[in-house]
Amino acid sequence: MRIFEKLDLAAQHPKMGTARPELSATARVPIEGRYIVIYEPQPDGVLVVAVVHGMRDPEHRL
Repeated sequence: MRIFEKLDLAAQHPKMGTARPELSATARVPIEGRYIVIYEPQPDGVLVVAVVHGMRDPEHRL
């Protein structure tokens, strides 16, 4: 599944990603291949905050 397909799925099921409260109170992180997608559920879908290569430390990218 590609990143955009994963995001379409997340928009339909906004709580599917792993909760990451250390990033923000509502942040969720699914993994797609070597990438992690950081998003926040919204009333009408999801807000993508960042797409980060899995070898990077997302806490330092935000």
